[in-house]
This record gives sequence, structure tokens and C-alpha cells, in this order.
Amino acid sequence: MNRTAYIAGKITGLPKGDVKDKFNMMAKQLSYMGYHVVKPDAVTDDTKTWNDAVRNDIRKMLDCDEVHLLPDWQESRGAQLERDIALRLGMQVVYH
Repeated sequence: MNRTAYIAGKITGLPKGDVKDKFNMMAKQLSYMGYHVVKPDAVTDDTKTWNDAVRNDIRKMLDCDEVHLLPDWQESRGAQLERDIALRLGMQVVYH
């Protein structure tokens, strides 16, 4: 399988360590399943404004085959936006 998966979930307002842990755990699971994994920049770079980060993340997401939503995606403006764009573009969206 040479598919690329983008992970989306809540980042803003959570402790940096918790964010990294949950995204890394999902990335590990997807990698084990054969996916190339792409994570939002905000997981590792908190120097950008929210708008700049989301714009950059959406660009990255558009190069992926699937969008994988973490259980807390509904608590995130960015993840909701990423999901909406993915669905409107006919991308596969997977709920975890």
C-alpha cells in the first residue's frame, strides 16, 4: 500500500506533549498499516499563527489520499475545516 494519510485532530489549547503523543500514536498505527503519514505542522512547530498553520496544513492535506480524524476532531476548528474540505473534494475520510 503506498497511500498517504493526513492526521487531523485537536491541537490548540492542549499541552504540547499530549498533542505530540496522540498524533505520534496514530502515526505509528498508520505506518504499521503501510501508510506514509503526514501530520499538521502545529504538532511540531508552534511559531506560526493559527491562520498560517491551518493554511499550510491544508496544502499538505491536499497532497494526501486520506484524512484520518482523531476522536477529538469535533473540538477543533482546524480539524473541522480540514474534514469539510476533504469531504467536499471527495477525499476518503476515516474516523477513529
